[in-house]
Amino acid sequence: MKKLNKVLLYFLPAVLFFSYHPVISLGANEFMNFDLSLPEIWLVLFFVASLPTIRSFFKFYGLKRIALAYAIPMYFLLSSFWSGNVTRTILTTGILGLVIFTVMQLLMMLKEDSKLRGDLIKVLLFSAAFLCVVCWVQCVMDIAGISREYTLLCRGCTYSSFGFPHPNGFAIEPQFMGNLLLVPTLLSFYLLFASAYKNKKQKISLVILTGFLTTTLFITLSRGAIFSFVLGLVVLFVFSCTKKFPLIKYKSKKARFTIAIMVVCMMLALFSEGVFAAFSPTNDDFITGVTKSIHQMTLGVIDIRPTTNLVNDADESTTEEAISGAEDGSTEISSSFSGYVAESTDTRLNLNSLAIDTWVSSPKYFLVGTGIGAAGIAMHEKHPIELGPKEIVQNEYVSLLLETGVLGCLIILAVLIFAVRFIPKNPLFLAILVSFAFSLLFFSGLPNALHVYILPFLFATKYNFFVENKVQRHSDKRH
Repeated sequence: MKKLNKVLLYFLPAVLFFSYHPVISLGANEFMNFDLSLPEIWLVLFFVASLPTIRSFFKFYGLKRIALAYAIPMYFLLSSFWSGNVTRTILTTGILGLVIFTVMQLLMMLKEDSKLRGDLIKVLLFSAAFLCVVCWVQCVMDIAGISREYTLLCRGCTYSSFGFPHPNGFAIEPQFMGNLLLVPTLLSFYLLFASAYKNKKQKISLVILTGFLTTTLFITLSRGAIFSFVLGLVVLFVFSCTKKFPLIKYKSKKARFTIAIMVVCMMLALFSEGVFAAFSPTNDDFITGVTKSIHQMTLGVIDIRPTTNLVNDADESTTEEAISGAEDGSTEISSSFSGYVAESTDTRLNLNSLAIDTWVSSPKYFLVGTGIGAAGIAMHEKHPIELGPKEIVQNEYVSLLLETGVLGCLIILAVLIFAVRFIPKNPLFLAILVSFAFSLLFFSGLPNALHVYILPFLFATKYNFFVENKVQRHSDKRH
């Protein structure tokens, strides 16, 4: 069983990319859907396979640290006594408990096996490259008129929306696909910063991989993922070039090289979107595809769209007609949106407002929350006309405020503050944490974002693991 435990761990980076497809539907009720994904199945299998090592697990961490790690899920479980959605509360708590167990097992196994991290990183990068290929294939298949049944694109991901597709891979939406690419993309830039290559051939391969991952992230058209990536890259570069991290010395050449890669990838993404728009069955062309993308990504600030092509964005009914027409193979249809979709931003902000209004409407909600996973029901009861009971808050921080209350947020904060003492000051680890922390402003929930809570700990080390040996060799030569 111990060997099985390790074998399963090798599959983890790849499995996390299949966050929604394939999915096993187990039915639904009026409050939630019961779906089972590959990552969730993996968590259960890994837990069962790890049971024979449970004694060494307790010995490694000690009872106090384990109790601290499970303080948050214990409070979540306690909230089932006042939750409006007990089933979801228990299921969410169970998933979180499995995630914490996986992270702690991962850290313990990385400590015991010095080669494990390198092997998992290789799996991660290979899996990310494969998923990027899938994303581009999805785009080509969509332009060719192949049904979403085969492309696995979400309803709003096809060319009928903007005139060009924006892929979601095996995730439920492009924002999650883009979010899944954050870690491998930041990692590839870190490898370039650290000069983690042995020869010119490896350097060229690494540059190509970095460019491929970055360009694919851009074509997802997910503002949350792209903004988070840029922020993470800034943190990575700044922290890698300070005196606290002497293993990577500052070089202006690296700064220029990083900016050059970013600019080239952005241009390639815009060029691809323009080409897809030109070949799509819509009446869009290369120029409208490029300018729409720029308008959408800049929240409507930069508007260089041709005035002759500007039309009002379609309402919900015409959007459905356009998508249906596209799937039926109709030609020369108008895409649903002429540029920046303000409704997407407005909806998120409105959900945040409704969630906060619900939170302060009741002393119980304010102090202990609605119960984890019960935000939708509470918001529906407070605002029955605006939204249904299955709605979620598209902001993890506001969602936690409503679902756990002041008491729950204080417990979470206390655990995080205590954990900070043990967080290593590794530039890549910090960049990933900042990037994911910022991305949580754009979505909420656990099942589709398990990678957010697991992958960062693959890099939880106090050393710059790719350049440590190289620096040591250089030091030995000087002496």
